[in-house]
Amino acid sequence: MSLRRLCKLLLRLKSPRLALCAALKLIRQRLIVFATKITTAAWLKAGDYRFLVATTPRRRLFNQRLQRRALKIFLKLPDRFYRKIFAAFERGFTNAGDSDRDKNSYFGIMLMIGTLGPGGAERQAVLTAVGGFHRGWRPLRITCVFLKEEWQRFFLPQLEAVGIPVGELARDSLLGGEFCTESLLPVFQQLPPRLQDAGDYYQILMDQKPAVAHLWLDECNIKGGLAAVAARVPRIVLGTRSLPPHNFSLHQPYMREGYRWLLKQTGVVLLNNSRAGARAYEEWLQIPTGSIQVVYNGFDFDDEVLQRHRAGRTAYRQRHGISAEVLLVGTVMRLSEEKRPLLWLEIAAAVHRHLPDVRFLMAGDGNLRSEVQQRADCDDLRGVVSLVGYERQALDAIAALDLFLLTSRAEGLPNVLVEAQALGIPIITTDVGGASETVCHGISGWVLDKDEIGDAAAQVVRLLQDTEWRCQAGLEAHRFVSEKFGVGRMLDDTLDVYGACFGDFK
Repeated sequence: MSLRRLCKLLLRLKSPRLALCAALKLIRQRLIVFATKITTAAWLKAGDYRFLVATTPRRRLFNQRLQRRALKIFLKLPDRFYRKIFAAFERGFTNAGDSDRDKNSYFGIMLMIGTLGPGGAERQAVLTAVGGFHRGWRPLRITCVFLKEEWQRFFLPQLEAVGIPVGELARDSLLGGEFCTESLLPVFQQLPPRLQDAGDYYQILMDQKPAVAHLWLDECNIKGGLAAVAARVPRIVLGTRSLPPHNFSLHQPYMREGYRWLLKQTGVVLLNNSRAGARAYEEWLQIPTGSIQVVYNGFDFDDEVLQRHRAGRTAYRQRHGISAEVLLVGTVMRLSEEKRPLLWLEIAAAVHRHLPDVRFLMAGDGNLRSEVQQRADCDDLRGVVSLVGYERQALDAIAALDLFLLTSRAEGLPNVLVEAQALGIPIITTDVGGASETVCHGISGWVLDKDEIGDAAAQVVRLLQDTEWRCQAGLEAHRFVSEKFGVGRMLDDTLDVYGACFGDFK
């Protein structure tokens, strides 16, 4: 409402008190809108400094240490507001819900995730579903938040091949009827706009009534967790990956208090896929060490499949104009800030100065694609770097390498490091998150002490020149990851987390 329209309205009101109340109400609404815009802009701007959270203060300049401290304080500001929100939500569903609901009416497993796109978490969710289905976990279903775009259905064929039902949140939430009985509709509508679609999760959970709701990734964990608690699902598994969300631009203001509230609820278990990731979440949430369980990623190390990828090594190189005889250093990564693709290229340039015949390959795509292309076109790298873009068959790219290099500043448990070693490709990685947990240092690969260009390049050069070590490391790498990251072990550990709900299927 404009100021002119407000003045006309006030003139028509006979009561000064009513006029004052109307004016104050409008002013309050305008202030809320203004404050929301300001805080949203500030929250987005803070994304430019997220990288400081994951770094050790002593390794930063004085002004960066101040920025890091200010950022961590700023990111905690919404906590008090959301603490009240979640307390009110709990009172709402406790008063409106049916506390005497029959627990025996809950059966089966529901996995919920954002998409089935080509990501590490999505791959693990699908592997868990397919492996569990073959073990006899019934009924089992996957619900995704989005499935409209082609890339969001990347892993869908694997689920369809074995007959696992897959649903989409927005579509399936319109099909049920129990949620529309109005018992909890006001409770979800009173949540802030960013959380109100938790009602869609609730609708599906009430329609399916799973004994286990296994959620994946932070946004789905919070929204699905709220819905699962309200629906009184017996076992609620929150699957986190990588480091806490405040390290990344996708972090939302409700996440910290959302997790803290969920962990107080009956039947809720929080998982991470690395010890480093679990400890980082515990520190961020200020909960006791050991509160978060660790279930390492699982991989299906089928020898025939691995051999097929190895056999395509020469053909893959030829397809991208790379000789079969040259040494090839490569990576598979998302071209985003936390993966540091530009640092990777600087290391490549330094290696090239020492070993001019070495070639480099980078598979992946992302929002830094143009910057990466521009750097690769510079004189010191022109003609020696192959940017192959998004690679659907990532294992083909990895199998073509002699050394796999990862330069991330933030990681959980990097799947690509496990996959490279399974193919017999030695790895070299920065010491971030759970990366060091994927490698037997000095035996199957190398963990860098420093992520500085000169030190990293020197280590790459040394390993490329040591042919005997690389051959032996390739043999040890396959053995190491097969023992530590087998899919059978992952399924056993996951079933232990599910508890008695599905103990008969182990």
